[in-house]
Amino acid sequence: MRTLERFLKPIIIILFIGMTIITLASTLFRLFPFMPSLYWSGEITRYINFWIVCLGIGIAIYRGTHFTFDMILRFIPNKLSFFMILFRQGCMVCLEIVLIYYGMKFVVSNFVQLSAAMEVPMGYIYIGIPICGLIMLLATAQEIYQTIAHNKKGVSEI
Repeated sequence: MRTLERFLKPIIIILFIGMTIITLASTLFRLFPFMPSLYWSGEITRYINFWIVCLGIGIAIYRGTHFTFDMILRFIPNKLSFFMILFRQGCMVCLEIVLIYYGMKFVVSNFVQLSAAMEVPMGYIYIGIPICGLIMLLATAQEIYQTIAHNKKGVSEI
């Protein structure tokens, strides 16, 4: 997963810089009537933002910075918290499988639909959904492995 993170971080940074430059240029071009209109800028920045989120979620899960409810785990015994963590991770795996499966169906069904301004098949935009699910699945699988390996001693006592 560390290799995947090293691959994704520069892509996310480039996308963010590109989104910032396009937004800035579009805003500046509106101030000067002689400059061409970037009518597609709002659409592309939405899609870039969508891709940044899709690629970044897996990194957040891998680093343990993704949103979780861990307050409850602090007040229950370690044996029970271990199973609650595995239950949460199992729910995450179910969600990720849904994202991959139905995301692919969604992508295939939207290749005929074109975006409004750029006229790009929406399937290319929506492919981020199953990719997001796959990255999340890889990160969650590693998290499950670490949870089991770290708590192997505690499980044998149960």
